[in-house]
Amino acid sequence: MRNSGYTLVETIIAIAIAGVLAAIALPSLYTWSQSLKFKEAAWSMLAGLRDCKQLSMSTNLEHRVELDFSAKRFRLARGDRPSGSTVWTPVRQWTELPESANYASGDACGTSAGLNIVFKPNGSAQSTTLCIKDPYATVRFRVNLNATTGRASIG
Repeated sequence: MRNSGYTLVETIIAIAIAGVLAAIALPSLYTWSQSLKFKEAAWSMLAGLRDCKQLSMSTNLEHRVELDFSAKRFRLARGDRPSGSTVWTPVRQWTELPESANYASGDACGTSAGLNIVFKPNGSAQSTTLCIKDPYATVRFRVNLNATTGRASIG
């Protein structure tokens, strides 16, 4: 009579094969995870810009996105006038951006100082490019803002 089942050697070989496959897949999984964080940052900024434009048009007041690159966060604020606002009141709490990314602005992605992007009630805004960089300073995503239409897009 023969016992059905696996021997100890067969089990050890199966575990070893699974370990080798896991060791091969782990770096790819880490890279994929990091890529998702950069994509999350780009989509979060895009949503903030679009929300700001919509609020400006619906309230007939200037609104702005206040970007704090050093703290890796942004928020929305409402102006006190349709144009030339002097008092800004926060309308959204700070939205934290992923810590693993670095942020900059400008066509060459070289400015890392804070930035305020103002939207007018007609939907227009200042033209700018927001950059999401990896820890090695490689630009992973760009969020572009068209001055005339205020349209934000990921490029």
